[in-house]
Amino acid sequence: MTRLRRAVTVPLVTVLMVGVLLYGVPLMALAVAADLVLRSTRPSRTVAAVVAYAAMELYALAKLLRGGLDGDRFTRELVGKIYTASRRILDVEVLLDTGSTDPDEVPRADPVIVLSRHCGPGDSLLVAWLLTFHYRLRTRIVLKGLLRCEPVLDLAGDLGCLCFLDRGGKRARAQIRELAASLEGGDALLLFPEGGNFTWARWHEAIRRLRSSGRLREARRAWRQSYTLPPRTGGAAAAMAGAPRANVLVLTHSGFSADGRARPWWRLPVHRRLVVHVSLVRAEELPPRAELGAWLQDVWSKVDAWVADHIAEGAPTRVLPHAHNEPHGSYL
Repeated sequence: MTRLRRAVTVPLVTVLMVGVLLYGVPLMALAVAADLVLRSTRPSRTVAAVVAYAAMELYALAKLLRGGLDGDRFTRELVGKIYTASRRILDVEVLLDTGSTDPDEVPRADPVIVLSRHCGPGDSLLVAWLLTFHYRLRTRIVLKGLLRCEPVLDLAGDLGCLCFLDRGGKRARAQIRELAASLEGGDALLLFPEGGNFTWARWHEAIRRLRSSGRLREARRAWRQSYTLPPRTGGAAAAMAGAPRANVLVLTHSGFSADGRARPWWRLPVHRRLVVHVSLVRAEELPPRAELGAWLQDVWSKVDAWVADHIAEGAPTRVLPHAHNEPHGSYL
């Protein structure tokens, strides 16, 4: 199945990306004309981002197909290029609020489990950049199995830096637990307890599901928390069972839309700042497994409140030291 899938996705995506590069110049000319009409640089920035994506896709595919790569080094290079392109083309930047945990406060002797908010396409890449460059962690990311249709992610999964969940339930939890058990000091496992990007449809469906199952108290809580989806305990519990000595980083962010919630996938963020708050929970402070669900719900209530407060009032931030984090040379 894997060979058949790659026999389709790799050539198809390669042809598409080559086509984007070949037509990049005329598309950019049209986009510049649209800039003048609309009095906005969004059209040209969007085309430039698509062309940069095509170039990075082909570059990454070529490296992966040659083989012999170190997974951590490849991840670091790729997310570094993506962040550099985002800053230069879209004027997107990651900022930490002043109350966030400093990198030196994160213990290095044990692994880290990262529980992150997920809101909008692309935020997971910037979160991975933050963990890799600012917090100096070797990042492992748990993804949905559907994302294997993206050939770079699919091939990178062979390097051990990505974990694709083919199914829910026991099989998915076993995968997460196995991956967590393999973590060493300085490794980070990135999980998204909400299970997907925030959308209003998913928010309403989550509340309906809680009500229909008789969990009315949880449904009322979910109704009050309109910036996040109700967290699922299974993945976090599996990770903590696999790595019982792991510390936890809880990561929330402001999102890229004006209200901090969902945005259309096709509308790229321009001139936006992703403000991030990171808090550390040490392994000895974590609750026993029987109380993990209630603990995670309380944590996510704080995540939701942070987003609401930030959107309403703004928050003090500090600029990250980008200069020595970005890879040398062009992003192409």
